[in-house]
Amino acid sequence: MTTELEALQNAASVCGLQIHEKTQDDKRRTVRRYFAQQGHGTVSPVLDYEQMNHFLLGWIRCQQQSKQ
Repeated sequence: MTTELEALQNAASVCGLQIHEKTQDDKRRTVRRYFAQQGHGTVSPVLDYEQMNHFLLGWIRCQQQSKQ
């Protein structure tokens, strides 16, 4: 079974991004949060799994539009 991080990384690899999990110091929250990097720069805010999926879909769509 693939984890959330693996699924996000599979989608991000299409457009050359690297996904990282944001570590949380607050033990009351159990939501995993992620951010995307391209090279050394961060290109996304810290988002939960669903929001990161939407971000990646938009990023991929933008790259496809710019190639046309």
